[in-house]
Amino acid sequence: MGQSDFQDENSEGVPEDDGPSPHYVLAHYALRQIALAEPMQFLEIAASPDADKFIAALLQQVVKQCGREAGFDASEIKVYPTRVNNYPCAVIEMPEPQEAAEAWLVGVVVPVDFSVKVPADLDLDQITAQYYTLEKGVSLTGEPRTVLAGWDDQRHNNYGDGPEPTVEAFVAALCGQDG
Repeated sequence: MGQSDFQDENSEGVPEDDGPSPHYVLAHYALRQIALAEPMQFLEIAASPDADKFIAALLQQVVKQCGREAGFDASEIKVYPTRVNNYPCAVIEMPEPQEAAEAWLVGVVVPVDFSVKVPADLDLDQITAQYYTLEKGVSLTGEPRTVLAGWDDQRHNNYGDGPEPTVEAFVAALCGQDG
């Protein structure tokens, strides 16, 4: 069988999963990698007039990497600079998730209170971020459910049932985290 004749199917003739959706990859990988690698720059971009261009370019890269369309336009993604427990935060509102574990919202919190005197020797390159997601969950009853989760450098952490999928409720939930 030539390579062009190969079909990605399991033994029952059902096509294999296409992998994670661009929606999932954008929220769980692309945004997270940038936010955790360069948290201050990420917050700066999120608060700038160029936030929409940044999101559009990033989504374009994710779509290319995934090899399939996102099913939504970058203009449907909204960025809200805000604060969580006096810490700077960017909340990214995603289009409505279609699959379990896709994110309604993403929150990037930098746990430095810039409203008080910041030590002169604070190295901005050493600042870390906390990365949270509010995900579409699954319930045994079929009722809508959200899951509050977070990521560190490599691990996904599940904090249990989340709030309703609004920016306000998400920020309130983040205020209750250890941030």
